[in-house]
Amino acid sequence: MNTSAFIAKELVLLGGGHSHVIVLRKLAMQPIVGLQITLISPDVETPYSGMLPGLVAGHYDSQDMHIDLVRLCRFAGARLIQASAFDIDPVNRRVRCQGRPDIGYDILSIDIGITPAVIDVPGARENVIAVKPINRFLHQWQECLGRVATGTVKHMGFVGGGAGGVELCLAVHHYLTRVAPTLSPQPIRFHLFVDQEVLLPDYSPAVQALFSQQLAHRGIELHRNFRVAEVEQKTVVSAHAQRCAVDEIFWVTSAAAQPWLAQTLLATDDNGFVEVRDTLQVSNFDDVFAVGDTAHVLAHPRPKAGVFAVRQGPVLYENIRRQLLGKPLKHFVPQTSFLSLVSTGDKAAVAMKFGRSVYGRWVWHLKDWIDRRFMDQFNALPLMKVESGQGLLAEVDPQMQCGGCGSKVSADLLAEVLGNLDMPIAELDDAALYRAPAGKLMLHTVDVFKAFIEDPYLLAKIAVNHAVSDIYAMGGEAVTAMAIVTTPYAAPSATRHLLEQLMQGAWEQLAGEGISLVGGHTTEGAELSVGFAVNGIADESRLLKKSGMRPGQTLILTKPLGTGTLFAADMQHQARGHWIEAALQVMLQSNAAAGAIFAALSEQGTTTASACTDITGFGLAGHLSEMMQASQVNVSLDLLSLPLLAGSLTCLQELQITSTLHAGNERSVKHIQPQAHPHYAMLFDPQTAGGLLAAVDAHLASATIEKLVAAGYSKACIIGRVEALETNLEQLGQPFISTLMHGERNDA
Repeated sequence: MNTSAFIAKELVLLGGGHSHVIVLRKLAMQPIVGLQITLISPDVETPYSGMLPGLVAGHYDSQDMHIDLVRLCRFAGARLIQASAFDIDPVNRRVRCQGRPDIGYDILSIDIGITPAVIDVPGARENVIAVKPINRFLHQWQECLGRVATGTVKHMGFVGGGAGGVELCLAVHHYLTRVAPTLSPQPIRFHLFVDQEVLLPDYSPAVQALFSQQLAHRGIELHRNFRVAEVEQKTVVSAHAQRCAVDEIFWVTSAAAQPWLAQTLLATDDNGFVEVRDTLQVSNFDDVFAVGDTAHVLAHPRPKAGVFAVRQGPVLYENIRRQLLGKPLKHFVPQTSFLSLVSTGDKAAVAMKFGRSVYGRWVWHLKDWIDRRFMDQFNALPLMKVESGQGLLAEVDPQMQCGGCGSKVSADLLAEVLGNLDMPIAELDDAALYRAPAGKLMLHTVDVFKAFIEDPYLLAKIAVNHAVSDIYAMGGEAVTAMAIVTTPYAAPSATRHLLEQLMQGAWEQLAGEGISLVGGHTTEGAELSVGFAVNGIADESRLLKKSGMRPGQTLILTKPLGTGTLFAADMQHQARGHWIEAALQVMLQSNAAAGAIFAALSEQGTTTASACTDITGFGLAGHLSEMMQASQVNVSLDLLSLPLLAGSLTCLQELQITSTLHAGNERSVKHIQPQAHPHYAMLFDPQTAGGLLAAVDAHLASATIEKLVAAGYSKACIIGRVEALETNLEQLGQPFISTLMHGERNDA
């Protein structure tokens, strides 16, 4: 048995807040052997709130202020589940998420931040741009800039007289008047609404006076004692019926707890924040922690500020480790005073601590240095992790794991998982029985691969798409499938949780395409692998083979290329999270509709789609070469027309990262015209759940592309043409791929 692969306990981190990213980095540098880590987050990038005003003001770009959770989780050996939670069952230790199976845990930590307190203000939810959550705000900010450019924005309003509201107001003003002064075709008036007489009530009179002067100097109208009671379209109304016209309204008031938390069994205060002891454990559940803005520390109440979340991170890591190892927990004691830095939008800032304050450009540079130093912890990740000698395996029976049939997952556990999923499976027997309709041809295929992503639910869906694609490429209909799964050595509860995710994902994908799951085989091994044996049927009149290519036809590719290099880069912590997110969406797209479109063309006679294959491990050139050999034709490819996944060229060309299959794929294609162009190397990139490549008569190509785009294959395009085989001394009568660069860039 490989003890390093044994999963003894499961830690689930709900939310990608400041405390959790610190915990992930510490777990990467000092891993706990036998611990499976799962991060649940709706986003693949988490923003650092301290840099938001600088980004709005134009001093940073989005990458500067975001922590890439995909890279961080890969570094920490953690599973990233991109999902939104809506409930927690602390009794059965389950996190419930939208659109996927529940996620089980042994220890849970919650760091999901806050939401803007707009619920009780009529019209606010519909008519304002709230600063939280930040990723949604950034999207709305870009939309707002688009409206500014049209000239429809004459007045901008900011609701909130705390540090956040003042900073955002000054940052927006700086951007629109100094960084992009010509964006608006007309001057914009700025308004700041404060619900009391005093601006910045938590700061000294000197700081209040300084910012009042800043607002006045920039012509920003300050509305004191203006408590917004209603928000109409393009108008704010005060509690005293005062009205002020504004075209854009930014909402930066005190935040509220995520409303669903109060509906769980977790202890919450009157405002819905989770009550925790000074160990950061929820007061009524020892195996649940809560930190950051989500939590209310009973012994040490503090305002919602990122500085406390950052300080809680190391304590949370230590207490999770101690809880797992059965040791006494540490106590979190927040600082009584901390350095407060508030920027004025123009690369100047105020620093305040112990009631004293200073102002200047050097203060902003100090803040910039502090912020970038914090971000560097997560952006400059070392390739090698520091190993830890501590682990959880002492509590696990260290007996050798059996091989052969003794390595199978236990029948009772498997039955429990399938029973809980309410998954219809064909009548159990020694073998699955399928009666093929009369006159139909039977198609058989199988594909198995080891896990390349940590999310078992998505992995199973992609594995289904990868396996059934062979059936669709031949114009067939997939009818039955058998699962082939190897689960890593783990405690029974961890295996149960893993199988629940896998089988639910597989069943959803199969059922969505009308494919029956008729059985399978599960076994234990050193690492997770998933595959499917698939049976299909086809009409001979609709059958598409590799040998059907004819000179004069057009080559159509339905999906962009690049999964091989992207996930190789991901393994090396070099791929950006949004690249991987986009690639997964393409891999989750079934080839069923594309296969049906090509099969329908094959029934139209001689002017048809006559050949098709799916692009997988051998890359585009490898699979195309198989078709050319079978059809005895040449092909001319337009390299610039190749559709490419976002980031794939960067990984392949700039980072020089290739899949382990890349070199072998290139060697295997003998007759091809090389090009000193980055798109040429993409011909040999192995694909997982790649698209279909079909030969279609030229006069049908445009209409076929329209059908494919309408079916959701947005990057489907023409990439080349089929030509007659020329027998000369150079080619020796062998099919030859010529490469041209006539088209336009077609990057996803």
